[in-house]
Amino acid sequence: MKLLALISLAVAVSAGQLAIAQVPAVETRTGGISYTHRIDDKTIIIDKATGERIPASKYEELTRRDRNGYHLEEVMNEYGQPASYLLRPTTSEERETHRFYNRGDENRPKVGAEMPLFVMKGIDNKEYRSTELKGQVVVLSFWISTHRPFWNLKHVAQFAEALQPFQTGAGFMSLGIFSDSAEEIADVLKTQKLPFVAVPNAYGFNRKFGVGAGSTCIVVDRDGKVAAFIDGADYAALKTVLERLNRK
Repeated sequence: MKLLALISLAVAVSAGQLAIAQVPAVETRTGGISYTHRIDDKTIIIDKATGERIPASKYEELTRRDRNGYHLEEVMNEYGQPASYLLRPTTSEERETHRFYNRGDENRPKVGAEMPLFVMKGIDNKEYRSTELKGQVVVLSFWISTHRPFWNLKHVAQFAEALQPFQTGAGFMSLGIFSDSAEEIADVLKTQKLPFVAVPNAYGFNRKFGVGAGSTCIVVDRDGKVAAFIDGADYAALKTVLERLNRK
């Protein structure tokens, strides 16, 4: 299988936005969370404007002709991995700054709608499928990393306090999504008790669900519908949502 292109992406989270630098268009100099995807002749690339599929060889030709002229937006599957890519022209700002902004809110699950399918593998080696979690209230919390500046022990404590009244019985599940490896999270668990089952190597779910800010929560009701999308560390709002669901 011929390798046609290599894309390295680096993410810096600031003010709830995802700033993505794309290589080979520009050399990545951004700190934060990095990840790499290979584009080859089996990669599905769709023209965002027309909906037509573009061969990877055509994408390679376009970027060779105009290195900063195009950007690939990931379309994530239920495992938080890229299933395909949408190709679009860069904006004048992106061309000038070599930084690419995906509108995360386009991917955000809508309150009242069915939660998009997900399959997450926890630090406990168990698989958590959205279809099998129906009948439970599910809280997905997005922490990005256990390293500074993302990890805030005060926020973790406030989150735990908000969940505590609802974790005593069955019918409740809390999953914490991280970019960190299982080994990094295991190190944290040696000294800290976490109020969720940690899901390592899972930053793709941030992109799948349009999460930009750390400590964001998505609450799913017992019917599998989105009860709330809480952007950032608003634990009073989280507690209010859980109290309402607990009364049903």
